[in-house]
Amino acid sequence: MAEGSPEPNLNNGNIDLNPKARWVIPQRLDSVTFIGHDLFAVAYDVYIILFNMKTGSESVYVANSPEKGDGVDVVAGHRSLVFAFAEKVRNPRIFVVQYPSFHVLAELKDSDVNRYKGICMMECDLVAGFSGFPNYIMSIWSWRTHQKLLTVPTGVVRRQQIYAASRTHMLICESWGEGLHVWEVAQCYKRCLIMKRTKPECTGWEVSDPSLVAVCWSNEGQLYAIDARANLYSLLSDGIGMVTNLDWVDEIKGSRKPCMCSFGHGILIYGPDKHLRKPDHQWHVVWKQKIDDEVLRLVSNAVSDVAVIWTAKGFVYRVKEEGEDNITVKLFTFKQRNITKAQLIAPDFLYVATMNDKGVLCINDVFSAKLVLVKYVEGGDMSFEASPTDPIMIIFGEVGHNYGLALFEFRSDELVKVGNVCLTHQIVSRIVFSPSGREFVAAAMSAGHIFIYKLSNDYKLTLVRYTELGRGLADCFLMKVGDSMRAFSLVLFSDKYPIGERIICINADSGKDNKFAGKMAGPYAKLLPLSGRDMAIAIPHLTTKAHVLKLAGDKGVTVSVKMGPNVDTGHELKHYDAFYSPGAFLTFGYDGTVVMRQPHCPEEYDLRLVVTHRYEYGIKQALIDDNGTFIAHLAGNKTFVVHYLHGQNEEYQNEVHHEAPPIEFFEESLNTITIINERDKNYLDLQEDKKVKEESMDYKKQREEVVRSFESVQSRVVALLEENIAERPLHQLSLSEFNLHLEYKKERNKQAEKERHQIKLETEARIVAQDKVTAWIKATCWDTMLTPRVKLFAIFSHYQVENYAVLPTQRDNWPELQQIEALRSVEMENDHDLFRPWEEPVEKISVEELSIHPGPESILSMKSAHKSIDSQMLPDLVESEESLEGQPYVLSGSNAHRFVDIPPFMIPQTVAFSFLQMNWLQHIVKLNVQNMRLWFNKQFDDMMNQKRREVGLVEERNARLRFIIDELNKLSDLRGSFHHLNMQIIDPEWKQEELPHKLIKVDPEECSIEPYISPSQIVIPPPDSGPKDDFRERALIEMMDGVLEKLWHEEIKKPIPMPQCMLDKDPEHFNEDDLRLVFDYEAKVAFRNEERDKYRKMLHAEYAKLSQVLNEGVVKFNQKVKDMWLTKLKVDSVIGQENLNLMRLRRVNLDRVEMAEKLEDMRAIISKTESEAELLQQELHQIQEQSEECQTMYDNLAQKDRHMDKTFKNHFADLSPIIVDQCYKYFKKRPKWHQRATMIPVVLYDLANAVLTGVRPFLLHADCVDFFKGIEQLDQISNMPPVMDEALWATTCKLRRAKVENEIRMRAVAQEMAYVESTSNVWRAAIQSRRQRLVKTSEMIRQHREEVEFAGRNKSLQLVLPAGQVEITTTGHMEDYDDATLILRQDIEQINNLILKVGDWKLNMMRKQMEFRKGILAKEWEHAQMKMKLRHMEQELYSYQRLKVPKELQQYLKNKELGYTDEQDYVRMEKEMEASKMSVNKVLAEQIKRVEELEIKINTLEAHSKDLEKLIVTLNVKVSEKRLHEDPLEPIRIRRTFKKRMETLVMRSKLIREVQANHTSIVLLQTELELLRLRTYPTLASFRTLE
Repeated sequence: MAEGSPEPNLNNGNIDLNPKARWVIPQRLDSVTFIGHDLFAVAYDVYIILFNMKTGSESVYVANSPEKGDGVDVVAGHRSLVFAFAEKVRNPRIFVVQYPSFHVLAELKDSDVNRYKGICMMECDLVAGFSGFPNYIMSIWSWRTHQKLLTVPTGVVRRQQIYAASRTHMLICESWGEGLHVWEVAQCYKRCLIMKRTKPECTGWEVSDPSLVAVCWSNEGQLYAIDARANLYSLLSDGIGMVTNLDWVDEIKGSRKPCMCSFGHGILIYGPDKHLRKPDHQWHVVWKQKIDDEVLRLVSNAVSDVAVIWTAKGFVYRVKEEGEDNITVKLFTFKQRNITKAQLIAPDFLYVATMNDKGVLCINDVFSAKLVLVKYVEGGDMSFEASPTDPIMIIFGEVGHNYGLALFEFRSDELVKVGNVCLTHQIVSRIVFSPSGREFVAAAMSAGHIFIYKLSNDYKLTLVRYTELGRGLADCFLMKVGDSMRAFSLVLFSDKYPIGERIICINADSGKDNKFAGKMAGPYAKLLPLSGRDMAIAIPHLTTKAHVLKLAGDKGVTVSVKMGPNVDTGHELKHYDAFYSPGAFLTFGYDGTVVMRQPHCPEEYDLRLVVTHRYEYGIKQALIDDNGTFIAHLAGNKTFVVHYLHGQNEEYQNEVHHEAPPIEFFEESLNTITIINERDKNYLDLQEDKKVKEESMDYKKQREEVVRSFESVQSRVVALLEENIAERPLHQLSLSEFNLHLEYKKERNKQAEKERHQIKLETEARIVAQDKVTAWIKATCWDTMLTPRVKLFAIFSHYQVENYAVLPTQRDNWPELQQIEALRSVEMENDHDLFRPWEEPVEKISVEELSIHPGPESILSMKSAHKSIDSQMLPDLVESEESLEGQPYVLSGSNAHRFVDIPPFMIPQTVAFSFLQMNWLQHIVKLNVQNMRLWFNKQFDDMMNQKRREVGLVEERNARLRFIIDELNKLSDLRGSFHHLNMQIIDPEWKQEELPHKLIKVDPEECSIEPYISPSQIVIPPPDSGPKDDFRERALIEMMDGVLEKLWHEEIKKPIPMPQCMLDKDPEHFNEDDLRLVFDYEAKVAFRNEERDKYRKMLHAEYAKLSQVLNEGVVKFNQKVKDMWLTKLKVDSVIGQENLNLMRLRRVNLDRVEMAEKLEDMRAIISKTESEAELLQQELHQIQEQSEECQTMYDNLAQKDRHMDKTFKNHFADLSPIIVDQCYKYFKKRPKWHQRATMIPVVLYDLANAVLTGVRPFLLHADCVDFFKGIEQLDQISNMPPVMDEALWATTCKLRRAKVENEIRMRAVAQEMAYVESTSNVWRAAIQSRRQRLVKTSEMIRQHREEVEFAGRNKSLQLVLPAGQVEITTTGHMEDYDDATLILRQDIEQINNLILKVGDWKLNMMRKQMEFRKGILAKEWEHAQMKMKLRHMEQELYSYQRLKVPKELQQYLKNKELGYTDEQDYVRMEKEMEASKMSVNKVLAEQIKRVEELEIKINTLEAHSKDLEKLIVTLNVKVSEKRLHEDPLEPIRIRRTFKKRMETLVMRSKLIREVQANHTSIVLLQTELELLRLRTYPTLASFRTLE
């Protein structure tokens, strides 16, 4: 176990302090690795935690000294028990350490490295280190020789990178998500080379590959990677770079980050769901297991089938493969994560309790790290505090809206709740115990509320004092001053730091306030008691000193303070904290050190221990037991460590052994505890309820009197109100008179006035703000439009048309357009000199003769060329040109000429190709599009005016139709009919989109809410002065019934007045005059009815005509709207054509640019590849030089070896040949070398030196050690033969050692030669790959140039054709027209006519053929019918011939002829039934008789059995008596006899069975023989029938 870096103070005699890290709970898992077979390492801060997955032990390496290292940044393991780590400092060193002795084998320092981001241990004893900012380089070291082999820049400037080294090849993978590097390291004798293969990341507009989140090397040396969806990729080399291949994909849904590792001969993949999977070689998932907790790290060992899973909650699982597809996942240990607080449990301090940010409480054994207890605390913002003297813990936090605490007693691995209190709704963030453990303070530090409780011996709580100090608190503590325990609170005075100067003192025994007097040199951050009487220590703010305070409380209620000596804490940073226990006083800070002193805080310290690195977040909490045995600390990075101070003791030398805790510990439903109930009332609420209850009890009588008086007043007021309502209205009083609370009314009126004024101000401010916003919107969006966007809707239809919004920037000309016009005019002057290679030369005719423009000439030539290609006759040239005269824009690619005038300087698409012309076309197209929009807007405005007129006509006609319907209904009423017309006449409505000006102007009729008129705005009309003089109206009524003109249709609706006789007399009393009047009345009524019928018919005719006119007008207008909509589509199409023409030209130019860029990229690839090939060629020359040197060295060693053989006898020239031969025999003798692994040259060189010098180096391979021991064994004097003396033996051994050393060196050089040859092959392959790339790229450049030339010649033209004349399927791509051609309309018509003519011929022929075929089919059908009939008749004849009549049927027919009937059969059957019944009865009688005989026999047997039982009892008595008198050995002899007899019987039965079996076999064989004979010579037997 590695020790820490303690600095004990030898003056106090604490020489035996030797701190040792016992166990660690790590937080971050960034650097983890496997070492050897079963050793799993986690490195962070200054610790490397080593878990032995086989034995379950845990050991810790602490890097907190210059000898052991200054912190741990990254760690890497080797397949042997060796690991390397980098320091957490600037210019760090790489330490190579051996396990389990933790002996530092090598220290490697590179001054160019600022910090290491990762290191990898490779084969051949190499270490690769990757540095970070600013240089980002990779260094390769040989840690055996302490030699830096090479340094190369990585070029990867990224924060998050993954480094992985292959365990089978000299390969290192460096991945950063989007890209990846694979470095191949090659040792070449005295040089070291490296080759980089890259999977580049996509840049620019390239489609990027999924980001890789994890990579790993398989045991076969294959590199795999996964993305965020757990898709598995294999990365292979194409000779130059790395290429990804998707090997396995599955639609896995989840949000967890996946991870992977190699496992056995496959891969383990976790995520993104909750499952761990293993695919087989065919990439089928053969094993899957669910892991509920999120997996943070998944690491495997390459040399053994072991993997480790570390989850987010701290579960550590061991994954082991125990057979084919038999994988077990077992819990190894539990390491709680995200620890926020730790406490030691008194009084023996054998357990430590920790709590994380989720409120999970864990209790571990301090010595063995065994998990004893897990509890889940309900609530939020949980924390806890342990008593310094009792096994009591106070857990406090938020439950619901209140904060409370609960007391738990730790009893034999269980927490027992002994009390709880609901405190307050304020945040209770601190609980402090007194040194005696009998008092504690619960403080809401931010609010300044404190509760002082006293704890009895049976753990009952008593509230001593609750107070609100009015200010926040920085700290509080309890200590005994004088004879009383007092609570001291440090009042907060800074908003930035938790510090204070003023101290408030309260007597914790009586709860009274104490005055605190004296001066202190604050401000202070914390106060703690000391072991001295009335002594405390204060921790000042931002200093490394500590102030000792001497308190005195002898004067009663006053506590005085005096400053003691200042103590230098020994910390290097001015920010530290402290912890007090009766055994020691600890200070700890951001410098990562814990300083231990005696409990009275002297100047000298006993121990200064570095427990966390200074680059980390300092120490959050440090604890020590009362006996000073161990220190437990919680770092700011949430790492928890236990250090034993006397680490040299034998009991602490044993490693911690982990056992998997029971799974029941983590069942949340079984291990959940609560501190308070959610609905409990806190202390303040209980006090308020108590106060209210006491007041209600004290003032109960007064309250009842007041209530009674109020009831009497209420009843009196009600009676008065009822009397007031019963009075006459004139004598009634207003309800306001009964308002007894006038002051309240005035207050309500004032409050309402304020509210109204506030609402008025807010409304006016909102109106002003809205006006401001709307004004800005109008100025920005409305006023800037020259023509707003308007929609035109059809009348009573769904058709709609929208105009084009026009900006005021639209103009007919601009400077760029003028410049284009001038330049194009110059070009057009020389248009006849333009070279047009796409035109065929034709006989030119002068322009004067043809009167055509030069432009259509090209069109003519193209048409004629097309005709010549199609082998068609050329018509007369002049006629073609005259026909094309009327279509000069056929190749313009647009129909804009059908609507607007095309500018004369328009560039034809046949000659547009350059960037300048593209720029010109942009402005020309803009002009054309603008003109198209303005032209359409003009048409749209005309249509809008027409709609206004049409809507006016429709409204007039609708009004007339309503009048007609009203008149018809009135006529129906006059006629006495109830059949009314209920037709709804709907007027056309203008929509919001048709009247855009309504967006900025609101008419009064648009508001649905009537405007509010205040009483002050109401105008009261003056009183009426009197009746007006209306003589004009009265005169008009008297003369013409109140109208100026009498209308016929109004007159006929008036009824005919009846004669007076019809009103006064009965019909039988009429005289002649009365009858004459009646007849006149009836005639007038008939005439009036005729007039009404005539008027009704006129109305019906007018209604029909008017409805028809109205509908026709609406239909015509809607058709115009529809036509306008089609025109809009045409205009949009023209605009699209113009833009498409421009975009096509842009696309052509973009293709030219892309082709040029592609060419430059290929040239850059060639340049880069050539430089790489040249560099590799130079390196290959170096490799060849190293190969030659290595070969020379090997030849020299071989020559030396032969020379040693030849000159061996020269050393023994004066000895006899027999002795020399004996010496040569021992000279050739070698120890057996059991080489279980391939040795690298460096190890062989070390072994050679060790053999030659006889000094064994510290680090030597196990096989080499065995060989070295064998050499030592051979050199022993006991192996000396008798013919040799010691001097001769020493000489022989020396020569043999030299010979063995030379042989080992030859083996090492041979290994070097193998490395050189392998490197040479790799470099040659890389050079060959690059040469192939050069050839391939050159071919691509040639093809690219051809494509560029073809693209320049293959110009595409845009044609506008009617959709009905396009006879191909269009998809919007140019490839649709690859096999298309243009055909003249005349040709199509001629071909169609020919097709129709030939079609008529074909139809006639088909009709004749069809009739002929029908005749053939009819004959065939008749023939088939006759054949079928013949076949049926033959079958019927065959059936008659094969018909056989059975005997039964013959007997039946015979009996029927003889006259037998069915009744005779029935009689015969009844007789047979009677005979059967008699036989059955006879059988039953016999059975009954037999049963009676059997019963008699049974009774006889039962009597005999009773006699036998009596006989058996008698015989048993006799046997018992005989056994009493017989020889005891007689039964044994009898049993032996019986046994022999039984064996004889068994043998006899066995032999009998064998004989029977043989006999059976013989019988079976005879039977089979007889059957075979019968089969060969069958025997015919007579056939008999049963009657």
